[in-house]
Amino acid sequence: MKKSFFVMLALVATTLFSFNTPDETLSVDLSSSQLKWTGYHLAKSYEHWGYINLKSGNVTTDGTKITSGQFVIDMNTITNKDLEQEKDNAKLVGHLKSDDFFAVSKFPEAKLVIKSTEKKSGNIYKTVADLTIRGITKEITFDTEINSISKTELEAKAKLRVKRTDFEVMYGWSIENAMLDGEFQLDVKLVAKK
Repeated sequence: MKKSFFVMLALVATTLFSFNTPDETLSVDLSSSQLKWTGYHLAKSYEHWGYINLKSGNVTTDGTKITSGQFVIDMNTITNKDLEQEKDNAKLVGHLKSDDFFAVSKFPEAKLVIKSTEKKSGNIYKTVADLTIRGITKEITFDTEINSISKTELEAKAKLRVKRTDFEVMYGWSIENAMLDGEFQLDVKLVAKK
């Protein structure tokens, strides 16, 4: 009787584990994914915006949610899209790459590592990740909207508000010369495939 019970228990366990397929790792489609930055000027109430390219990335899914992910951002590719005058545009991009902002010559890459996700409602998930900018890593939390997901493809978007002082992006921060908002925004469109 005891032997039969253990045999039955082993069969049940085997059956359950056979349905528990492992998570799948998808590669980011660099041509379809997009990373938009927006910075805000306080005194004159305007904003600048542009794009930064992802260098590489992968995301792991169990078919219903993101379980982990890692993305490398190529800071040398930062562009501006709101200034039409070539001279002004080049000046701003050069300033963003300088030590006043992202110190790109010293820190050519930024990184985002997803540590966990938790469903909030519908297709919105609370995401906890480590963000590294200028060699400084801080934990951030943001919402991710998953438009479609399976073990072979993923489409999602997220909006990150990043505190400049957390990453020593200090230009225009002094009380006497408070020119810029204390945060900048990253809008992420993510497409990943098996």
